[in-house]
Parts: sequence; structure tokens; C-alpha cells
Amino acid sequence: MRVNLDQCGNEGSWFYVLPYYKLRSNGDNVIVGDKVVLMPETAGHPLHASGMELPDNPGCMEVNCVSCDTSWKISLFMDYSENRDDVLKGGDVVRLFHAEQEKFLTCDDYKSKTVVFLRSTGRTTKTAATSSKALWEVEVVANDPCRGGAGKWNSLYRFKHLATGQYLACEIDPDPIEDTHRQKLQGGKDVPVFQLCSVPYGHDIFSIFELDPTTIIKGDELVPRSSYVRLRHLRTNTWCHATNVPLDKVSDNPVMHKVGLARIREDKEAFAIVSVPTAEVRDLDFANDACLVLKEAVIQVKSGTLTLNGRKTLTVLLSELICFCLEVDLTTRDVMNVHGKPNRDRQKLIREQDILKQVFELLKAPFNKDTPMDMLLDKKWGPFRSICKLCYRLIKVSQQSYRKNQEYIAKTWFSFMQSQIGYDILAEDTITALLNNNKKLLEKHINAKEIDTFVQLVRKNKEGRYLSYLSDLCVCKGNAIASTQELICKSVLSAQNADILIDTGMENDEVSLYMYGSNAKKSLKQLSKCAAEGDEGDQHTLAYYQCQLDLFSQMCQERQYLAINSLKGQLSVDLLLRCMSDEDLSHDLRASFSRLMLHMHVDREPQENHQSVKYARLWSFIPDEITINNYCPPAAQAPEKFNHVTKFVRDYLGDLESNTYVFRDSQQNKLTYEVINLAKHLVYFGFFGFKDLLALTNTMLSILDCVKGPGKEVLRAISDLGAAVTNMVLGGEGGAPATPP
Repeated sequence: MRVNLDQCGNEGSWFYVLPYYKLRSNGDNVIVGDKVVLMPETAGHPLHASGMELPDNPGCMEVNCVSCDTSWKISLFMDYSENRDDVLKGGDVVRLFHAEQEKFLTCDDYKSKTVVFLRSTGRTTKTAATSSKALWEVEVVANDPCRGGAGKWNSLYRFKHLATGQYLACEIDPDPIEDTHRQKLQGGKDVPVFQLCSVPYGHDIFSIFELDPTTIIKGDELVPRSSYVRLRHLRTNTWCHATNVPLDKVSDNPVMHKVGLARIREDKEAFAIVSVPTAEVRDLDFANDACLVLKEAVIQVKSGTLTLNGRKTLTVLLSELICFCLEVDLTTRDVMNVHGKPNRDRQKLIREQDILKQVFELLKAPFNKDTPMDMLLDKKWGPFRSICKLCYRLIKVSQQSYRKNQEYIAKTWFSFMQSQIGYDILAEDTITALLNNNKKLLEKHINAKEIDTFVQLVRKNKEGRYLSYLSDLCVCKGNAIASTQELICKSVLSAQNADILIDTGMENDEVSLYMYGSNAKKSLKQLSKCAAEGDEGDQHTLAYYQCQLDLFSQMCQERQYLAINSLKGQLSVDLLLRCMSDEDLSHDLRASFSRLMLHMHVDREPQENHQSVKYARLWSFIPDEITINNYCPPAAQAPEKFNHVTKFVRDYLGDLESNTYVFRDSQQNKLTYEVINLAKHLVYFGFFGFKDLLALTNTMLSILDCVKGPGKEVLRAISDLGAAVTNMVLGGEGGAPATPP
């Protein structure tokens, strides 16, 4: 009968403890050292230790239930009096922090070899540079291999690396590089030089260490869990010490420094024992297990042996990893649509434990010369395409707002991700998210070739999301990237790509759309009406057109005249104003027109910051009596074409003032946000006189007084507009921000 471990347990998890020898009877107390029989409640056969080796775990024997007598010895792991949170015990997981060097003792692979070193960090607070590769499990060495318990100063210890299962040990250092500090500690020319290393088995005598206190303490006292210790290697009688010898010599900025051992003890070579939370250990265990399953799945996909059950297991695992990053419950959420702020420590864990590497290996596993990438478009590849979507969803979550993961993905896998664009597996979505908030990566990896790839996808699919990807590439953290804007302008607005755009024109006071560079046209108002009535074709066209308007806005942002000069003739102030004020159009679409008005026509030359109140004036310009009502300094000379724009802003805000429930409409809130943002820039550029500023202030205050609970974006826009008015009235310094907050 098969025996396995279950996370939650079931009815087969109950065992009777029966005596093995007749000197004990049922009902007697169980004594440490007794031999017992473990009888499952639901099975008629006792738990049996077989002599058969497990094929998937060499060196491990099978445990099953068979009809033969097998005894199990009750051994004491730890006395109840030793189970204290303030002392170091066998099984505790800790980090070893070198107090003088301010570095953690770490174990990692380097050039296909597992090495032990002190890792440098650029962080200001060195203790915050935690890594899952610096976790060590303490083992207290005793005569009984099953005995653990609390550690004493005169006890012997082993340190097991939690991520790899390797044990901390010592070996002769063959490196001929001279180190002044190491030579001083060496003690003589003929004395061998040692270094810390790792060994696979704990029974190796070279893996035993002693802990030396930094204060005067009796040898039989317990070791406090948070204490400073020196490490003494038992077999070689040497002491651990830091060196300045880098292991990663070829790196421009070495971070891996060798740990040596010498006969001479130095007081400063002390390590702080840093306790690790239990939750962090559980996270590492989950990540290790997940990586092993992914490795096995990659092998099966490459060989074509992935079964239906294996595919289901892989799908569940990828979903669990996404929820693991986002700290949400898998059972209550749709994993492809779940959103949230990822846990940074778990993002780091996914990279450090090679889960990201295995995910990319899984994405490339089935493809070779005989199986090209185009096979993904075949219907029979639908199940694997779903797995690919989960993979890219996990990649996107793992890099969100985390620069280290972004750089790792871009450096190692960016070209591969580009090769999977256009196969409906979210590769392009992930690339955009990767580059959108990292200016350095955006400028490095986006060139004309990448822009043309997205443009070809737009031509092939005619889907607005590809235009949205281009929009995201124009900006980084709200700031325009001029080089990327120019590349997109030259590609999108070129004559050869006119067939991917919907042109806008106005005839007889009616706005019309000309479809994809042809003469076929549709009325914008009629198109919006049909879309609102549920026509799927018109809904798709309108969504595509709105994404195009948003792309134009991003292309024009921060006075990018290459785009402004190309588009201003087609999208004039009058045309945009007519669409902004047309109540037959959806609020979303009107918001897009409002944003385009700001970036294409308002925030451009010759507009500049205008100060409404000037403190330096000629005496001849100062009247005998000034009140707030008759004081009216000259406003900036606003072009006549913007008179209707300022009137629209005043009228719209006036309507908000009279409508108490306006902020309950989330769609209208988007339009309100854009109008208030437009008003803020009009204030900065001096398009409102002093009386207009006072009226505008009263209107905004009335809106805030009468409305309860406006949306966060709208409230922030109102606050920014108030700050702009205050700045103008009080004469503060500073210009208009180039982009909305």
C-alpha cells in the first residue's frame, strides 16, 4: 500500500502506536527509546521501511504499508526545556552576517560550481540586503544522529544551505593570488591556505564547526539566538576570516568575496546570527519545489511526453506562482485578471531560485528546426498557448516595479521574447510592461526594428491594444521619451503606414472618419450611436480609434513637434473642441479628445508660464485704492482660437457644480479628470484673467463642498488645479508641468 505526505492530512493520517515487544502492553506510557509499531487506522497493515531505493531520489528508501512486522524507534529530538525562542536550536534557519565587512555569508553557483562567499551590496542599510541564497539551517551534532536540541557553546555544529541542501565545509585554497591580510593570518610559508566551500553530505568531518563567543561565557551555557560568534573549523583548527579576494574577477563590479580560514584568531572576524521568519522559510520551500516541477516539465515538453495530467499540474503550478507573487488566494480569483501590488521578497525569490529561468526554458522548450514558432497559431496548440499565457503573466508580475528583475529579464531573454510577439500569448504585453517604467531599458532595447514589429501587428490584426503598446513605449513614469516618440512618429505617420490609421475630417459641421486611408467614411456620431446599441463591428472600430487618439496624445506629449506639426492640420482646435463638447459621444472618447487638445494645441509654443500677480510695478500703475474686486492685472494674450476652449471648461465645471451626483459615474470621472487637467494648464499659461481665476476657485470649492466621495483621480486633479490657481495669485515660482499628474 502506498504511503505519501499530504499537506492537510485526511482520514488515512491517523496511526495507532502499538508496542513491538511484549514487555510493553497497550495503554502503557511510551518511553523514549521504545520500539513501536505504527498501525494506520484505515489500513490493516503497519507502516514498513522497505529496502527498495526510490528511482527518483537516489539514496532514499521507500516507505509503504505491508503485512510484515516493522519496528520504529522513538528517539528524542529535543527536550521540552530546550524549546525556547531565545536560544539557538537544531533546525533553526539563520543568516550569518559578517559584522566587520557588513556582508552575508552566501552560497551560490558560479561558473558551474557551487561556491561560498561574502556578498557585497550597494544598499545603504547592509542588513536589508537579504537573499534566499544566504539561508542556513543549523544542525547540532550529537552522538545520536536523530538528536537535535538547543546548542551550547561547547557543542559542535553543521550549517546546511537551505536552497541547495549543501553543507558548509572547508577545503585547501589553490588560488595563487596574494592577499596581504590572508598572508598575515597564514602564519608561515609552508602552512596551507584554506577556504570555505560546500559538500553534498553532512557526515563529512570537514563540515563540522564550533562557535566561539565574543564575550566571557561558560562552555555549557546555551547560545543566544541573536549573538555574535566566531566560526572555528574543527578538523583543520582554523578560524573563518574575510578576504578581499574576489571570486567574480571578470566582473566590472565584483560582489563575491572569498572566505578564508587561518590558524590565527582575530577578534573582528565575528558573524551575527540573524534569525529568519518561518514564513520566509516556507516561501523558499515552495519556490524550490516549484522549480523542480518546472524543470521536470521542461524535460517532458522537449521530449514530447507531457501528459494531460502533467499539463493540468503545470497550469495549476503557474497559477499558484502568480498568486504567490501577488499574495492573493487562488481559489477566489481569475488568475489572468487578478491585480495587486506584488510582494518584493517573493519577486526576488522567484529570480534567485531560477523559477524565471525555468519559465523561459518552458516557453522555448517545444520549438526547434522541425517545430517552428508558427505552430502556436495551430488550433491543436491551444492548450500549450494557454500555458504560455500563464508564463508571460508570471513574468509580468515578477518584474512589476522591481528593477533587478527587469534588468535580468531584459539582459538574458529580451531577444527571445521578441521572437514570440504576435502569437497571442501576451509576449508583446509583457515587453511593454517591462520597458514602460524603466527608461534605461526603454532607450536601450527599443529601436526602429521593434517599432516596425508592432506596426506590422497593428496592420495584421487591426486591434487597438497594439496601438496601446506603442503609446506605452512613448512615456516612462509619466515622462515622454523623445527618442522613442521620434521613432514611432516616423513609422506610424509615414505614407506607407497610412492604411493602419483612421483619418479624421469635418464637413458641414459634422465630424467624419475615413477608414484606414481609404475614401470610405463614417460619421463619428453615427458610429458612436451604433456602438452604444451593441454593434460589435462599430464597437471594435470605435475602440481602435480611441486607442489611436491616445497614441497621438502620447506622441505629442512634452512638445514633440515632429508629431504636432504632422497632425495639427487634420486635428484642428475647432474639430477637437466639437468632439469634446459633443454629449452624444461617450465620456471615454471625449476624454481622449480633451487629452489630445492639451498635448497638441495647448501645451506648445508660444505658450509659457504666466504670473498673474506681479510684485514689482511702477508707481504710476498703482491706483489710490485697490480691492480684490477691482484689481484686474492683464492676462496673457491668449490666441482667439482658445476662447471657446476656456468657455467650454467654465461651462463644464459649472455643470459639475450644479450636479451633486456627478462623481458616481466612473466613466464621466475620466472626462472630468482630463477637463480639470486642461484647466490647470490654461491657468498656468495665463488664459484666465484675475476675475476668471476667482470665479474658477469658487466653482471648484463649491464642487468639493457639495460632492461627497469624488474619485481619487478627480480629487487629485482638483487639488492640482487649486495649487495652480494659488501659484498664479500668490506669485509663486515654477512652471506648468509638461504632463498631467
